[in-house]
Amino acid sequence: MEKDEKIKIAITAGVAAVILLILILFLAFGKTDDKSVDDTKMAENIMEYADGGAELKGNGGALLSSVQMTSDDSSSVSSGSSTSTDGSSEAATGSSEPLVVSQSSSALLSSSSKAGAAASSASTQKNKTASKPVDGFYPKKEAVLKNVYNSMKLNINEQLKEMYTYWNDGNTAAVRDLAHLERFEAMSYTLTGSSDFYYYGERDEMGLPSGTGLAVYSSDQYYFGSWAGGVRSGDGTWISFYPSYSDSVISEHLYSGGWAGDLPDGNGQEHLDYISDRMNPREIYLQNAIGGFSKGLYNGDMYIITVAPDNDTTEWVGKCVRGSFEQIPYAAIDKNGFLPVMDERENSENHLYFSETSNKNNGVTGIITGGKEKK
Repeated sequence: MEKDEKIKIAITAGVAAVILLILILFLAFGKTDDKSVDDTKMAENIMEYADGGAELKGNGGALLSSVQMTSDDSSSVSSGSSTSTDGSSEAATGSSEPLVVSQSSSALLSSSSKAGAAASSASTQKNKTASKPVDGFYPKKEAVLKNVYNSMKLNINEQLKEMYTYWNDGNTAAVRDLAHLERFEAMSYTLTGSSDFYYYGERDEMGLPSGTGLAVYSSDQYYFGSWAGGVRSGDGTWISFYPSYSDSVISEHLYSGGWAGDLPDGNGQEHLDYISDRMNPREIYLQNAIGGFSKGLYNGDMYIITVAPDNDTTEWVGKCVRGSFEQIPYAAIDKNGFLPVMDERENSENHLYFSETSNKNNGVTGIITGGKEKK
C-alpha cells in the first residue's frame, strides 16, 4: 500500500509539472501575440492623432474653447468697455456654440468642437480667447502725447530732413529710433488739437506737397510717400508711434499701400504691434489686414491675421465691401443674430462672427486727415 501511494504521488507531480509547463508556454506566447496586436493598434492611433493634429495647424496649434452667450452674460459687459465687469466665467469646451469675442466691435469666434474634444487639456493651456464674452477686435486707439517736453527748442525743418533721408534710404530702423526721441515727439506734440502737419519734400508749381514727401501730424503720426495737390495720393506708408511712457497695449500702428484723397485706397496692408505683457487673453487682437481698401475701409478679398498674448497667430479669410463683411457661404447666422464673416484659412469650420453694428466701417482707424501744411 505504501508503494502504491508513492506511485500515485509521483504521477500527480508529473502531471502537475506538465500542466505548469503548458501554462507557462501559453502565457509566454500569448503575451507576445498580445503585445504585437497592441503595438499595431498604438501605431494606428499615433497616425490618427497625427492626422487630427494636422487639422489644427491653421489654428496655431491652439484649441479654442467656446461659450454660449446669454442675455445675462451680455448685460454683465459694460457698453463702453472691452472687458467684462467680473472678469470670470466658465468655459464649455467641445461645444458647437460660437465664442463671443469682444464688446468693442461685437465679433464672435467659433471653436472647433472636434478639436476641443480631441485635446481639452491643450485647449486649457493654449486658449487664445476668453471664457467670458468679450466681443471683437481690440479697439485701435490713437497715441496720446503728454506735455513732458519742457518747451523744448526745435528745428522742425532740420528734423524732418533728417528723418526724410533715412526713410528715403529705406532705413526704417533709424526712422523708428528717431520717432521715439523726445525732440521728435515734442515736434508732434506742438500740433496737438489740430489736423495740420509739418511737411518736407517735393512740391508742385503752386507750392503744395506733390511727388515724394514726409509729413508729421499730432498723436505721433508720420507719413512718407506720394502726394498730389497737397494730399496723400499714390503709394505711401503711415505710422502711428506710441511713446515709451504710453500705457496703451499698442506700440505701433501702420498702413502701407495705395492712397487717394488723403486716405488708404487700393491694395495695402494694415499692421499693429502690441506689448504682450499688457495684452488681455480675453481679447482678440488684429495683427494684419491685407487686401483692398477704399476711403480707408476694407474693400475686397481680405486676409486677416489675429495674434494672442503668447504671439501665436490665427489666419482668416473673408470678403469685405466698403467696410462691411459679407456672410460666408454655407454658414448660418447664429442664434443671437451674429453674422459669420470669415473662415479660418486652414479650418473652414471655424468662423469669425460680427454683429450688425460691428460689421460697419471696418478699416484703418485713427488716421488724421483734412489738415493743411503748417509753416
